[in-house]
Amino acid sequence: MKIFTFILLMSTIAFAQNRPSEGSMFGGGPAPVAAPVKSAPVPNKKSVGHEDANELNSSNPERDAFASGEVKDNPLQIGGVLYQRVIVSAQRNVSTDNTPMTMPLQFDGFLDSRPSDRIRGFIDERLLYDSTRDQYGNTTNGTSGSNLQFSSGSTGPTGTYTQSTPTPNNPQVVLDQAWLKFDIDHTVFVTAGKQHVKWGSARYWNPTDFLNTQKLDPLLPYDLRLGTSMIKFEMPLEASKTNLYAVTIFDNPKPASTLGQLGEALRFEKVIGGAEVGIDAIFRGGVAPVYGADISAPLGPFDVYADLAYLTAAPNSIYQVTNGSLTSGSDITTQYTTSDLQGGQIQVSGGANYQFAWSDNRQSVLGIEYFYNQNGYTNSAAYPILMFLGQYQPFYTGRQYAAIYLTAEGPDAQKHTSYTFSTIANLSDSSFISRIDFSWRFLTYLTFESYIDGHYGARGGEFNFELHTPQLTYQSNTIAALNIPSSVVDIGLALRLGF
Repeated sequence: MKIFTFILLMSTIAFAQNRPSEGSMFGGGPAPVAAPVKSAPVPNKKSVGHEDANELNSSNPERDAFASGEVKDNPLQIGGVLYQRVIVSAQRNVSTDNTPMTMPLQFDGFLDSRPSDRIRGFIDERLLYDSTRDQYGNTTNGTSGSNLQFSSGSTGPTGTYTQSTPTPNNPQVVLDQAWLKFDIDHTVFVTAGKQHVKWGSARYWNPTDFLNTQKLDPLLPYDLRLGTSMIKFEMPLEASKTNLYAVTIFDNPKPASTLGQLGEALRFEKVIGGAEVGIDAIFRGGVAPVYGADISAPLGPFDVYADLAYLTAAPNSIYQVTNGSLTSGSDITTQYTTSDLQGGQIQVSGGANYQFAWSDNRQSVLGIEYFYNQNGYTNSAAYPILMFLGQYQPFYTGRQYAAIYLTAEGPDAQKHTSYTFSTIANLSDSSFISRIDFSWRFLTYLTFESYIDGHYGARGGEFNFELHTPQLTYQSNTIAALNIPSSVVDIGLALRLGF
């Protein structure tokens, strides 16, 4: 199957004046790699909280709501996004005829109801379909074994062994968001339901993004993760430039079916001088507590930021291949050992970016970022075992990562184009990916996107991934040998329509 499905990153589409922003529709993740640079592009700078307070206009409750327009005659908006992509991956020692390709189609349809300025309801349903896959999501070239099911990920395949009858999932319909937002006496702002909430200030690696059950893939066009079921309370304290959050979480990460499985999270945000500081904690039933802090601030001509997560217990075990490589015909469970990390673990990311004008009225941003993951791997030897166990997590498998990027507005008069040049490195396994993204918005609602990237560095590493396994067994069942060559170059094209 195709190894890399890195998707180009795009410019924001100019929708109708009252149409909900893409951030409110799909979640407020970090600026994507190929996002267009606005007149003041500061990708990692954010204002402290108040999102719900700003969205729900706290007007005078004694005035006539109908006369003021707070109550609307037509409170419902309907819209969506149609996104068609084509990705081709040239692989090492693979002929042109056998070069993998994929054509993922995504359609989001939403209903946005705002009967008054103090109430909002939102539902977003998502349809996913890939015409290059069968109804089970497999390719037709036989690279997916009958016992070991692999699906393509952003930096390599992830897979779990299964003996059950597969369930058709192509096409697939999922619920992304369904929430109700209102305020209590213009003081506390409540959002209840399946929603997007992201904490932290980093661009690529977000160790303090505690409220999402999946890690963000920073090379996707925007945050494609599904929302989390929760009740969020926000209390802005304008006079002290402070924001307080309290959240009850119903995904743990699987749906909580007992009170003991519920999660609770707290967050404190404050502006101190020119810096924005956040401190948070999360407690999930049956899971060790996790604490975090983040900061973003100007430092001379630079904007700097850092995220720190402290895990009071290691989130996973460490696996090692017993003999250094897998042995043909053996049961896979006998070919690795497991060890548990003792004590707390830290994850920290930090970076800086510099904004400058590359030409008259044309802005650009140069940035770097580093990530240290204490419970990550220092080499790629255990990757096949992690994939077999379903514990391979792209961008969080290695111990050390780094990234550098340059984003610029295009030279066109309307500023409808943007370019991004980026390199991401897994410093632990010495693999790299370098990429060029281009985005062009035209006909108001339509955006054309393209990218080309190259993989290099150590073969078998995360960003230059390949997998060659002998025939194995598991519980007396045969696991077919896998031969997945590394990708050399990926090319992606896309059209995106917002309406």
